[in-house]
Parts: sequence; C-alpha cells; structure tokens
Amino acid sequence: MDVREFQEKLKKMQTLAKEQGNTIQALQIRETLEGMELNHDQLGGVLKYLTGQGIKIEGTGIESSPETEKEKKQIPLTPEEEAYLKEYMESLPDEETFPEAETLFERLAEGKSDAAQTLAAKYMKKAAELAVELNEEEIFLADLIQEANVSLVQALGLAGTECRDEIWLLEQVKKGIMDACREQNQRKFEDDSLVARVEKLESAVRELSEDEEDGESAFSIGELAVILDMNVEEIRDTLRLTGDDK
Repeated sequence: MDVREFQEKLKKMQTLAKEQGNTIQALQIRETLEGMELNHDQLGGVLKYLTGQGIKIEGTGIESSPETEKEKKQIPLTPEEEAYLKEYMESLPDEETFPEAETLFERLAEGKSDAAQTLAAKYMKKAAELAVELNEEEIFLADLIQEANVSLVQALGLAGTECRDEIWLLEQVKKGIMDACREQNQRKFEDDSLVARVEKLESAVRELSEDEEDGESAFSIGELAVILDMNVEEIRDTLRLTGDDK
C-alpha cells in the first residue's frame, strides 16, 4: 500500500465529510479507496479512525458515530484491567455516604467551595463505569479512568451559577473520555503511518544499495525524494528517527 496515497485519500474523505456537515456516505468511502486493495481489518481501521474524528458514516445499514459505535460493541477488559477495576472500585466510598445529589448541585450553583469536591467524590464510581463502557483497546483502563476523573473535576469547576444535574455532569465526563479516545486513536494512526514511512524508506535504500560494492547507497536525499515520491523534509525527519541522518 502506498502510504502517501493512502494519507491523501484519508484527507480527501475528511474534507468531503466536513463539506457535508461532518457526514460521509459509505459509497463515497469505497469510491475514494478504490484501488487501494485494503483488507477487512484495514478497512475497519479506516472506519474507526473516521468515526473517532466525529464523522458520521451513512449507508452502512447502521449510521455510525462515536456514540453508536460504542453502543454497538463494548471492548472487553483484559484480566489485568479487571483486577485493577475491582481494586479501584473497592477503594471508593459508596454514593449513599454522601448527601443527595440535588442538594449538592444546588450548593454548587451557590458557589459553595465544598460542593464541587463532594460531588467529585460522589461520582467517581459512575465516572469509572463510563470509562469501562467506553473502553478502548489502545488505552489501558487505568489511564481512561484518570481521564474520566479529570473531566469530572473540570466540569464541576466550570459549572458556573446555573443549577446543574447528574445528567449534565455524566455527559461532560463522557465527552471528556471520548475526546481522550479520539486523541489516542489519532496518535496511533500517526505512529502507524510513521512506521510505514520508515519501513518504506529502509526497504528502498536496501534495494538501491544492493548493486553497490560497498553496500552503501550512492543516492542523495534529493534523489531519494524523487525516486520514492517523498518530500525531502519527510525523508530527513524519517532518517533522524532511524539514526541514519549523518
């Protein structure tokens, strides 16, 4: 698979979706990727990446969005995550030990400094449950729970004088978790693309060096850029990562 061509097609789909109100048809995806010969897992990765960017995919039989994707299939926890979750949940106090949520939200709107702290402690279990519900393979559950707690505290800190409620608070936590998942998926996608570029460059240099008596390439970076259809700076960046930029 040509990595640069794939990246260009991916950008094209994102631009198209943006022009269509952050929505893209499954047929448009197939047409854009025509000729790429992606296998089932690779195509699934593309769909997951697009939905991870908040793009709705229509025409698949089920309208896909970050929310519906999560509702359709929950990622099971690993044994390590199961053990961590059990220990973590047992360390938290029961919700019943706190005042009623309605009272706490009223105090929060009144600007009572202790209300936010109490609400944060009261809803830590629910935040963890949301993290489990929205679990991603690329993120260890402990990290996702930490993101949930950060979102919980941030939401309470920005609640203002409007009287909020549990529905609002959990929605803010959910949004924070999903944002973290999108960022992780984006980072993984970029890392995978980088690995592919490094492998492409190393493979090409090996092939070009096979006929050299000393085993070293006689090609300059500029010549490699033309041969590999890669940007000169892209090649320089890749060589820096491999330690071959000397």
